[in-house]
Amino acid sequence: MLELNLVDSEVDNDVDGETVDCGLTETMVSYLFQGSFKKQVKFNQFVCKLKEPVVTLTLEPVPPEECQQSSSAIPRYPTTSEYVQVVKMLIAKYPFLKDLEGNGYHTWHMSLRRKFKWERAPLVDNSEVRGSKEKFGHKKSKQLVETARTSQRKVSKAPSVLGEDPSSIEAHVNVLNSQYQKMQPDFRIVRDRMQQTFAWRQKEIADGMTVEDTVKKYPFLRTPTGLCDELERIHPATGNLCQRFNEGFKCIVPKVLQLAQRKCPLFQFYLETREEALTEDFPDIDFRAALIFLPYIFKENIDRFITLGETDLDSPYPTIQLTDRDWKMAFARRAPNILKVDHIELFRNSGIDEGIISAFCTYFVFNLAYPRHLKNTLMFLQSAPNAPGGHSP
Repeated sequence: MLELNLVDSEVDNDVDGETVDCGLTETMVSYLFQGSFKKQVKFNQFVCKLKEPVVTLTLEPVPPEECQQSSSAIPRYPTTSEYVQVVKMLIAKYPFLKDLEGNGYHTWHMSLRRKFKWERAPLVDNSEVRGSKEKFGHKKSKQLVETARTSQRKVSKAPSVLGEDPSSIEAHVNVLNSQYQKMQPDFRIVRDRMQQTFAWRQKEIADGMTVEDTVKKYPFLRTPTGLCDELERIHPATGNLCQRFNEGFKCIVPKVLQLAQRKCPLFQFYLETREEALTEDFPDIDFRAALIFLPYIFKENIDRFITLGETDLDSPYPTIQLTDRDWKMAFARRAPNILKVDHIELFRNSGIDEGIISAFCTYFVFNLAYPRHLKNTLMFLQSAPNAPGGHSP
């Protein structure tokens, strides 16, 4: 009898699938629905109402090209107006940074844009970036990829100058050429632009730019002042270069004249000039004579360094051509002369001392090696007191 009651209890309290889904055990069902399936049905209906609807998401495949187009529409870099806004705020806060001409912020605007460009350029060869391009369909032909890599190598060979690139250098060069055409150039602008292009210019000359191309691109190197200023940038020093050189060389003038007395064939012209001159002119005559006689002390040929008259010498090295055809006139007064380098006339000087100093400067400015026929003389000038690259007194 007891056994029959247990069977009936199990039948009356049968557990269906829905109750199991609700997490109800057999004991819980038997307690809630004792002998009544009607209660169980109502309970199931109540549970169904409380259940949240099940949402099934089905993602459709999207082509990579569409993903790339949608992502490319999002700007990742600053716009022109944002660049201008930033540099205007910079100039407003620090007025001394304003450009000397133009709208006042063009240089900073271009520098900021180039900074962003140079920061992005190395990413072209980044493996992760390259993998993303291949994954999202940004593919190029083999030839185009090789061309891009070649152009990237060319960019890396450009002079490493903070805030400068070929476009900015071209802008500076245009300003320099426009100033050179003026009767009275603004030398503040000239010195500023020459300073900004200095490192770039030095790299170009070191890479083999000819003297002719250099002076065409930077015309102020064809002036005595521009040449001396360039040497000051290479060898920074205080004071006027010509004045310091003259003061240093005057200390050795008596010794040079003493040594040249028996070695120089031009010494007789010097003595005759001195006899015909006034006493107050002696120091200047002695100074010019010492400069002219210096190569003879080292047994070097002066004919390929200083010549009488305008002649075409077959020499790429700096030469000084005196417009006078008389050595006595060259000793007696400030003889006009022409400085030529690599068969190119740079400029004219008013005196032999200025001509020799300018010729000496060109070796540094245009990165020229000393010629064998004047090497000892030039080395001596370099080691003279106050000379460029030499020893200070």
